[in-house]
Amino acid sequence: MRLLARSLLTVSVVALAAAVAWPQSLAEIAAREKARQEKERRKAGGAAKVITEDDLRGRGAGTYSQPGTGTAASPGASPSPGASPGAEKPKTDDELRAEAEKAWRERLTHFQNEVTRLTGVVASLQADLGDLAGPLYGGSRTGLLNRMDEAQKSLTAARQQVADIEEEGRRNRYR
Repeated sequence: MRLLARSLLTVSVVALAAAVAWPQSLAEIAAREKARQEKERRKAGGAAKVITEDDLRGRGAGTYSQPGTGTAASPGASPSPGASPGAEKPKTDDELRAEAEKAWRERLTHFQNEVTRLTGVVASLQADLGDLAGPLYGGSRTGLLNRMDEAQKSLTAARQQVADIEEEGRRNRYR
């Protein structure tokens, strides 16, 4: 009897799974895979140009052996002689420095905002602790004191992080 019950249960689970599974056409699977690959390529930085079917479908941009001849060439993008058409030009020292300074400023702004937020949290907790209308020795007051200690530790760490980032900016002469 147990064997029959297990067999029926197994067959019913398999049948239910087959009924629930939505059949997909090959075109749907291919489109989903193409979108996934495109998303991964963008996430990876996309330094190398990947030629897809859409690129080869003929946009009137010359022939397959000479794709640069025709009207579909990107405006203002005339590659220098000797450079491969898909390669990006290397960044100059000024561009690299500007990017590093921008990243530094974003980190500094983030931690300054964090200091501002934590200062507000500490002030709010201090106001709640200063309210003597409630019980002085209850569990809620102990919870407030614990939260106040954690907020002050976080505020100290955030202030130290801002000081470290500012020192980094002074060393790199960003200001």
